[in-house]
Amino acid sequence: MFVRSLAACMVLAALGSARAEDARIDRVDLVAAGFYDAAAAKVVETIAAPAAAGGKTNQLADVALMSEPPADTARVGIGFGVRFRSSGAPRGAPAMLRSVWKIPAPGIHNPTNDNTYRQSVVDFTTAIGSVHWRGYGLDQPWEVVPGTWTIEIWQGDRKLLEHSFTIGPQ
Repeated sequence: MFVRSLAACMVLAALGSARAEDARIDRVDLVAAGFYDAAAAKVVETIAAPAAAGGKTNQLADVALMSEPPADTARVGIGFGVRFRSSGAPRGAPAMLRSVWKIPAPGIHNPTNDNTYRQSVVDFTTAIGSVHWRGYGLDQPWEVVPGTWTIEIWQGDRKLLEHSFTIGPQ
């Protein structure tokens, strides 16, 4: 009986392991991109992110994109980002991705840790086949850097998506 139970557990473990190893993202499709009111966005969770310019990342709910960019996008309270859908197999499986925000010169100088950032990097998990949001909110005056901001979505060494935003007066 013990041997049968042990064998059953080993088979189940192997199946679970194979399923996780087989999870793959073939591509990422842009669903929407634009600006949003960062002050009105609902934060549902804050997660420490040491490689992010602000040292954390906020999980947002109900992000409503503006129909047109505001006249001045280089100000506290403005956010921008992308919605994308990953395609791959098995559908619904978790997959680890990385978002990289390329920040224009001279970069963001965070007065809390005295570091200057030319990119803000966050690893995150998405479910294959779902729509996911990645954005950047200008929450502090020191984060407001005019120029071209570019978000890249990566899985390992494969860049899956790139999209740019112009921050500044229109």
